[in-house]
Amino acid sequence: MKRLIIIIFAICAATLIFFFFNRSTIQPDNGISVTRARTVIPATDSSSPERNTEQNIYAEDTTLISLIPLRSDETVINTLSIDFDGDGYDDQINAVKTISSPYITLLVGLYNPYRGQYERSAEIITEIMQARTFSYTCMDIIGDHSNALIYSGLAENSDSIMKIYIPQNQNGQFSVKRIGNFRSDGTIFIQQLDRYDSYESQQSTGASYPVWVYSTDASRGGNTLDQLQTMYSWDPGQQLFVKSSETRVTETKVTAQELSRIQDGTVETFAAFLNGLWYKTNNTDDGIRYLFFDFQEKEIIFQTADTQEVYSWVTSTLRRNGMYISAVNSSVGNLTRRIDISLTGIDKIKITTQDDVLMLIKETSLWDGEYRKQTNAVAALQKTPGTDTDTIISLLENQNTWLLPDSTPVVFEDGHFTVQNHTGRTAFSRCGNRDILQLEQLDGTPFSGHENYLPVIEYSEDTTTVKALQLIPVNLSPTSVLPAGQSVIVLEPDLQTDEAGTPQ
Repeated sequence: MKRLIIIIFAICAATLIFFFFNRSTIQPDNGISVTRARTVIPATDSSSPERNTEQNIYAEDTTLISLIPLRSDETVINTLSIDFDGDGYDDQINAVKTISSPYITLLVGLYNPYRGQYERSAEIITEIMQARTFSYTCMDIIGDHSNALIYSGLAENSDSIMKIYIPQNQNGQFSVKRIGNFRSDGTIFIQQLDRYDSYESQQSTGASYPVWVYSTDASRGGNTLDQLQTMYSWDPGQQLFVKSSETRVTETKVTAQELSRIQDGTVETFAAFLNGLWYKTNNTDDGIRYLFFDFQEKEIIFQTADTQEVYSWVTSTLRRNGMYISAVNSSVGNLTRRIDISLTGIDKIKITTQDDVLMLIKETSLWDGEYRKQTNAVAALQKTPGTDTDTIISLLENQNTWLLPDSTPVVFEDGHFTVQNHTGRTAFSRCGNRDILQLEQLDGTPFSGHENYLPVIEYSEDTTTVKALQLIPVNLSPTSVLPAGQSVIVLEPDLQTDEAGTPQ
C-alpha cells in the first residue's frame, strides 16, 4: 500500500514538472499573440544598390516591443507610447505592415488597468506605403488638453498627406474620429502658436494650431509656379478643421519648355539641376547659408561661415514642382533630415527641412527659405583663371554704368566707382594666376562689405553680348584665392545709357 502511494505521488510530481517547464508553449490558437517585433525596411521601387545602401545606413540594433496583441502577418515598424484616451494610463500606438496590404496601418492599443493588458481598440489604414516618408505623433492641436493622433507622409503619386484623429467614447464603445483630412502636391504643416501660462497649469484652454497647405494654382495653367496658401482652422461647432483663408503666392513664371527640361519625370534630371552650390537669399545675422548638392557622390552639404554638416543622400522622390529627399548625417547615423524642395524659378528653389521622425510642425528652421543657384560663379572660381585685367578695364570703360539687382546704379570711370553718392577707388592685383578686382571706398570701407572680388563675365547665348558681370567675393592668401562665403554681386549693364554714360 505504501509503495502504491509513493508511485502515485511520483506520477503527480512528474506531471506538475512537465507542465511547469512547458507552459510557455501551450497557448490558445486564436491567431493573435504578443509579438517582439524587429525593425524592417519595406522594399521600394528604387534600384538595388540604393536600397542596399539605405538598409545599411538605417540598420538598427534596438528591438521594438509591441504591447498590443499582433496577428501573425503583422510586423511593427514603429511604436509610440502616450495617454491617448485621457484616462491617466499610457496607451500604445503602433505602425505596422501586413502581408496583405502595401499600406502602413496604425494600431491603437488602450491599456486596461483591470486586466493589466493592452487591447486592440482601433485600426487606421493610412494612404502611405513608404516608411521613410511616414511619421506620426500625438499632440494637443485643438488646445483642450486632449491628444490628437496625426500622421503624414507621401502618397503613391508623391502628394503630401496629413490626417488628424481624436478619440471618442460613446456608450462605452471606443472609436477614432477624423477631424482633419489634407492632401496637396505641395507642403503641409502645423503652425504652433503661443499658449498662456494658464494653459500650462491646466486652468484654461489654449489656442488651436492652424494647418497650412501649399498647393499648385491649377487655374493659372501648367506654365506657372504660382501657389495657393490655404489655412485651415479648428471649428468647435463642426468638430472639424475648415478652410479659413486662402492667398495666392505668386512665383517666377517659367515657360513650358524650361519646365519640361528641368522636370522630365526622372530623378536624375532634377538632381542634375540641383547639383552645385545654392545660397540662401534671406539670411540671419549669423551669416550666409549654403547648400551643396552632389548627386553623383550622394552628398548634401549644409554650410555656414564656420560650420559644415555633411549628409548622405539616401532616397529621392519626385514631386510635381520639386523633389523630396531623405538624408542621413554622415557623423551621426541616427540623425535623419528630410528636405522638401520646390522649384520657384530657373535658378531658384524653396527649401523646407525636417529633422528626425518628428512631425512637420512649423517652428522655422534656419535652413528653410528661398535659395538661388551659384553654380556658375563657383565653377569660375574653381576651374578658370578668371577674367584678365585688360578685358575688365575695357568692359568697365565701354559700359561704365551698371545696375545692382535692386536697380541701384554703379558708375565706373577713370579708376573710380560711384554708388549712392559714395565714391571709391578701383584697382587690380594678381594672386594665384588670377586677376582680382579691388573695390574700396574713399573713407576706407570696402564695397558691399568686401574688398577683393574675382570678376567673371557672363555672356548671352550668342556669346557676343555681355549679359552680366559677376563679382565673386574672395579671400587672398600668398598663393591662392579662396571663396569668402558671401553672396555674389551681379552687375547688369544699364541699357538706358550709351557708352559715354549719357541717358539715351
